[in-house]
Amino acid sequence: ERISEIVLNLKNFSRLDRSKVSSFNLNEGLDSALILAKHELKHLTVKKHFGEIPAITCSPSQLNQVFLNLINNAAQAIEGGAGEITITTRTEGSDQVLVEIADNGKGIPPEIIPKIFDPFFTTKAVGKGTGLGLSISYKIIEQHGGRISVDSTVGKGTRFTIVLPLTPPPTADLGDPS
Repeated sequence: ERISEIVLNLKNFSRLDRSKVSSFNLNEGLDSALILAKHELKHLTVKKHFGEIPAITCSPSQLNQVFLNLINNAAQAIEGGAGEITITTRTEGSDQVLVEIADNGKGIPPEIIPKIFDPFFTTKAVGKGTGLGLSISYKIIEQHGGRISVDSTVGKGTRFTIVLPLTPPPTADLGDPS
């Protein structure tokens, strides 16, 4: 039963059974990412504040990759087991959707923030991270005509904010981000 649930979620997550670009509700993608990150989240409290948001035109598998990366990073930033991740979605103006993924982990030192979206930049121990997660996430959001920003306080936590248009601009390239 558990394997069946994982396979179904992986299928939903990667959207292998659907067209590459489609209409997609980001709340569904966040739920899929949370299920896939369940192991990382087992000692944490996850608070979901999902608003009534419209579906957007996007590459669901790419956005799911961004969500999973940010959720895993948030979980890893919380040391000592007990902590909280808050995920919020809402409309932003009449033509955008906002997603916030916040944690109450160790935070990011201010001198590092300008580098976090750089390829191969990581603060993780050797063998624990490639330094590509945030770089690829940034590129995916940019390709969708959106923006991603970070706000962090050392010792208090970090909040990533993603704003995406309901429809990507005609110049958007929703192909492979690598």
